[in-house]
Amino acid sequence: VVGVVGEDFPRELLERLAGPGIHVEGIRRCPGETFRWHVRYAADGSRSTVATNRSRALAARPEVPEAWRDPKVLFLGSTDPEAQAEVLRQAGTPGLVVLDTMSHWVESRREVLDMVARSADVVLLTEEESRLWGDGDEEAAIRRLLTGGCSWVVVKRGAEGAVAFGQDRAIAASPARPARVVDPTGAGDAFAGGLVGALAESWPDSLGTEEALARGAALGSLAVESFSVDRLLSATREGVGARAREVRLRVRRHPA
Repeated sequence: VVGVVGEDFPRELLERLAGPGIHVEGIRRCPGETFRWHVRYAADGSRSTVATNRSRALAARPEVPEAWRDPKVLFLGSTDPEAQAEVLRQAGTPGLVVLDTMSHWVESRREVLDMVARSADVVLLTEEESRLWGDGDEEAAIRRLLTGGCSWVVVKRGAEGAVAFGQDRAIAASPARPARVVDPTGAGDAFAGGLVGALAESWPDSLGTEEALARGAALGSLAVESFSVDRLLSATREGVGARAREVRLRVRRHPA
């Protein structure tokens, strides 16, 4: 994991991540406040931002450790596109680049985001983000990204699953049903983690995209069963596999 946190970030949380073997040496602790985002969810799953500390949060850039350059896979999480571009620059020549974002960046950093997207193999979007990127037209955003060199655009549709749009086909994945819903925060990030982990095993074989969607849906459904990362830390490979097998996939081919 590469990133920046403030002096207020609890050390025990990094230790908790390091426990299962996650490498956190790339996380820098700098003077200032860690970025915080407060959000309120409505009954239908939509969300509205209550407050952020963006004006006070530290602005230090992440640094990729030398030993981590030229990775097999690089996942650019949904942070400031300028920070994503800096990590991409430092990373060298990754074998696979997956880009995530959020509506705030699509609206406020479009030019930089477009530049980063041209270096991505896979772009992850919500329905809202895809409409914003296409100026109200989701299909226009998908076409623009695919024409720009992206292999797959994955549109996350929440409780309706996800659809991966490629150059010659689209793959629709049904959602994996959680045992219960406690907190939807982070479901998209967990989906991305499952998807990227599966793609890392098969890339550049495009047939692996179907398994990646199923694994992403499984991890997303597990994430909502608790607050924070509690449910993910207790997940097992067998449990994730069983949840992934619940996902139904439909492939629709179209001319390249």
